[in-house]
Amino acid sequence: MKDKIHNDKEKESRGGFTLIEMMIVIAIIGILATLVIRSFVFISNARDSKRISDVRTVQNYLELYYNAVGNYPNDTTWSTLTSDVHTVLPNVNLPQPVNTNYPYCYSPLTGGSGNSSQPLSYVVGAQLENSNAADTDTADKCGGVQCGNNQGASGKYIYCTTPQ
Repeated sequence: MKDKIHNDKEKESRGGFTLIEMMIVIAIIGILATLVIRSFVFISNARDSKRISDVRTVQNYLELYYNAVGNYPNDTTWSTLTSDVHTVLPNVNLPQPVNTNYPYCYSPLTGGSGNSSQPLSYVVGAQLENSNAADTDTADKCGGVQCGNNQGASGKYIYCTTPQ
């Protein structure tokens, strides 16, 4: 009889998780996964906000450059733009993209009265991770200027601006 009682207790203690315990664990994992995914969206939105802020800062620096020189820089790369602006405005350092997959772009636009070879306008922009801050009509707003591999095509978004 003693062996029978011992075997019954052993069978009871070998049991696995109950259905309710498994459902609770799955629910907790689901809630944690949702929180993690949402935090990544907030982080990418914050990075896009910084990129837009950087573009506006560059726009202000380009206006200072224009006031000092009389035209905008005639550069085609971000590094030469940084160098030229720093030469004219030594206390100014242009913001640099943190992630090279999301570049900043600058393109001088020539034309207008007088010497047409000097840039009298420009397009400056940044490639974004999300569409919420991007312009919907990127081809028109950016004047056909490319920023990285995009122009709204291939799932990439851009924020562009021109002189005010």
